[in-house]
Amino acid sequence: MKKQYGRATVIGYSLFLIVISALMTVLFYHIFIFQTFTSTSEEAEVKLIELSAEQVKNSPIKDANSIIEVMSYGCHFCAANEENVARMVNNLPEGVSFSAIHIVKEGNPLAAYAPVFATLEEMGIEKEKRDEIYNSVIARGVNLANDSVLEGWLVKNNISVDRYDAVRQSQAVKDRLNYMAAVSQYYNINATPMFIVNKRYVLVQDGTFPEFAQKMIQLLQKGEQNP
Repeated sequence: MKKQYGRATVIGYSLFLIVISALMTVLFYHIFIFQTFTSTSEEAEVKLIELSAEQVKNSPIKDANSIIEVMSYGCHFCAANEENVARMVNNLPEGVSFSAIHIVKEGNPLAAYAPVFATLEEMGIEKEKRDEIYNSVIARGVNLANDSVLEGWLVKNNISVDRYDAVRQSQAVKDRLNYMAAVSQYYNINATPMFIVNKRYVLVQDGTFPEFAQKMIQLLQKGEQNP
């Protein structure tokens, strides 16, 4: 007889998987980004990387007065920070640009959905659909990197499959993917979310988001003083 599982059991198991995934991401940050478990206290405080003037000069990023968020549709922290990031963007100083790009890194599972991001962005609907994508990928485990699964998701979300396929093959999408790959590679982005400020600073959130946003504003001002 086929065993039946109750709704509460299914929901509980899904929450368990999400918690485990989040804990693994936190552990990744502390080991490889924050280096919390290294032997010296100085290394444990490293949460920001500053590039040299020469490195900034050769950056694939064109706009110096900018903040770029490197995110992934498979990133719980990116999804949780959406409202915080939106508030920060609304309060940026005049002349400062903000953009989000998807991580593109060969062999990195967080990069699996980059073609979806680039295509929907070129179609002009990425921001509109982002919450639904986060919900599909993170909460429901929908694998949008699988073409047949993606097609069903597009239909369900009233997006023309034919138009999507045409845009996906366009040069504009290829250019977007190449740019995101260049940024991910140049700044050695291996986890998300990461923020790149003024082409010079690469940092991860440490503390509450309002404090973190203020730190990025300070780095913008510092970059203006030291081009």
